[in-house]
Amino acid sequence: MTEETSPKEKPRRKDIPRDVQPYFVALLSRGDRWNDTLGDDVADLVPRQLAFIREQVEAGRYLLAGPITDDGPLVGISIIAANSAAEALTIAAADPGVKAGRLKVEVHSAYLPSLKDLKISYS
Repeated sequence: MTEETSPKEKPRRKDIPRDVQPYFVALLSRGDRWNDTLGDDVADLVPRQLAFIREQVEAGRYLLAGPITDDGPLVGISIIAANSAAEALTIAAADPGVKAGRLKVEVHSAYLPSLKDLKISYS
């Protein structure tokens, strides 16, 4: 037995951080209605999206979120804490932009260093 293992554990590789956790990466891209400028929901869509993101952050579901600012097909990203990819997709699909068809979302599982100490401040 080495210093890095206990009788019940497999040996740990030194080049992998100790605090790796499972998360889900949600990637937002332009949806079929990306360029729609008509309709009652267009005028207040951005404020509703920002409120949604803040709600998810404050609930601990979104650990970080933000826009992708180049001119490629991706327009946003979030890291989601959820129990499954299906749960993460349900959370991300509730975004007002996704619901309106202006955005599409895809979710991928990832192992990342723990984000539990990351703080997003709104004040």
